Amino acid sequence: MAQPKISQLSVIFPPAPTFTDKHLPSQSGKVVIITGAASGVGFELAKILFLAGATVYIAARSTSRCEGAISKILEQTEHVAGKGKGKLESMVIDLADLGTVKGAVESFLGREERLDVLVHNAAVMTPPVGSKDKLVSYPLDFEIWVENEVALCSLC
Repeated sequence: MAQPKISQLSVIFPPAPTFTDKHLPSQSGKVVIITGAASGVGFELAKILFLAGATVYIAARSTSRCEGAISKILEQTEHVAGKGKGKLESMVIDLADLGTVKGAVESFLGREERLDVLVHNAAVMTPPVGSKDKLVSYPLDFEIWVENEVALCSLC
């Protein structure tokens, strides 16, 4: 089947999406970890999956960011009918510090028997020049985008 051509106009004014959260089937019984879920795209995805019935782990670098995101999701979805709301859990993991990854994974494995989806969403926009991980000497952006995400994935 031929790919549809994208016009310059449709790039500037994109058409309505053909798949939205309303098309998402029930995610009841699914367990999801979303890194960087305290804000932005990760936060919005966590909200969508929570409303679809999944158990969503809000993975962020501090307890206050995790709990803040959970409170905000609960507040924003209080009056929203869905497919059956899931559960929101906190996962404190600082991907700028390799030392926190193993502990976060061990805590997760102590609470869950399986993981269905791992969304690597965490990022760092502009780390200070010369900033490095606390345990190894790689640049901070490499640590967050690559090494610690791979460590998280391999431990889960």
